[in-house]
Amino acid sequence: MADATLIKVSSKGLITLPKKIRSRLDIHEGDYLAISSDNERIIFRKAKIDIDYENPDDAWKAYASRRLADD
Repeated sequence: MADATLIKVSSKGLITLPKKIRSRLDIHEGDYLAISSDNERIIFRKAKIDIDYENPDDAWKAYASRRLADD
């Protein structure tokens, strides 16, 4: 892992994605990431979610999570 960056997990389990990674992967505020694990690795990927502008965020979270499971 030549470009590994050390980050710290907060007491609430939060992490901050380093700016160089966010920039390289075109991740912006409000984007969704799918997370999974493989043995001892944590894998993030940018989630492709169609935004429903007529409903608030909570109205389509269940739909989005089902869609992520199908990808």
